[in-house]
Amino acid sequence: MNSKAVINSRVHDIEPEDGLLFGCILDGKGGGRLCDWAEIEATDTEKNPLWLHLDNVSERAETWLREKSGIPAPVVGALLAKESRPRSLRVDDGLLVILRGVNLNEGAEPEDMVALRMWVEPKRIITVRYERLMTPRDVLSEIVDGAHGAETTADLFVALSERLSLKINDVIIELEDRLDALEAQVDTEQPTRLRSKIAESRQDTVALRRYLSPQREALANLQYDAPDWLTPSHRMALRETADRTLRYLEDLDAARDRAIVVLDELANKMAESMNRTMYALSIVAAIFLPLSFLTGLLGINVGGMPGVNSNVAFWITCAIMTILMVTEVYVLRRLKWI
Repeated sequence: MNSKAVINSRVHDIEPEDGLLFGCILDGKGGGRLCDWAEIEATDTEKNPLWLHLDNVSERAETWLREKSGIPAPVVGALLAKESRPRSLRVDDGLLVILRGVNLNEGAEPEDMVALRMWVEPKRIITVRYERLMTPRDVLSEIVDGAHGAETTADLFVALSERLSLKINDVIIELEDRLDALEAQVDTEQPTRLRSKIAESRQDTVALRRYLSPQREALANLQYDAPDWLTPSHRMALRETADRTLRYLEDLDAARDRAIVVLDELANKMAESMNRTMYALSIVAAIFLPLSFLTGLLGINVGGMPGVNSNVAFWITCAIMTILMVTEVYVLRRLKWI
């Protein structure tokens, strides 16, 4: 890929180059320019801060990380690991940070969070991903298209962390709105269908919380074991991001509790409806059980049945049964069963 073609292209239209999703050389003034593999290998990161965003399913990206990047082997293994949980680790003067962002890709569920693996040094930051994530290109656009982005790798790391956190907020608000709508349908929607919807929302809450809890810890740990190139202002911004993540966790806990309360209310309504049905059936059975016994007794085919040859015996039997039924209803009402 021609470097000039890359530089002149729009950020969101950049085509990957053999595992290099994009490369950017920061100018230290909030701007930067895009670069390709050839320029990356020739760039002196002591003078020009460098940002590489790699696709770790690429053999070239993996080879470069293992053989040419100069990154410690355990860190490379963490960057290339397919499964990962949010965490942060200081290695000498660098930081290994793995964070998760909501999955906003077409056809994906936001709660299926995508990992962004970062290796941050004073003059270089390398980000690696398996699945497509919107955040890196949004931050890159501020640098290349707007020239008002990060000036240093520390600024860039903080910007990526904050942007990941802000996108999570939108998903949590949507989840809370969905729960509000479901709560309003408790008295109108079919309970079985509504229970499945609430259970789905509860599962989404649990899935988000699964990653946000360790993510908050990863950000909080940076306050206690951060390299010198993270200035007090950077640490303050990271603390704010950690606190924001804690608020997200509290919102998710509240949403989970709301879902449980709604499920309990639905279960109570279903139990109440079933009890009413069973009560009505019990009353009907109590009324007609003696009548059924009487008609069954009179229906046996044995000799000696009274009224067999009488023309009014049927009407007398009906009158007796009517009087019996009225008496039963009167007794049940006196007992306050109905």
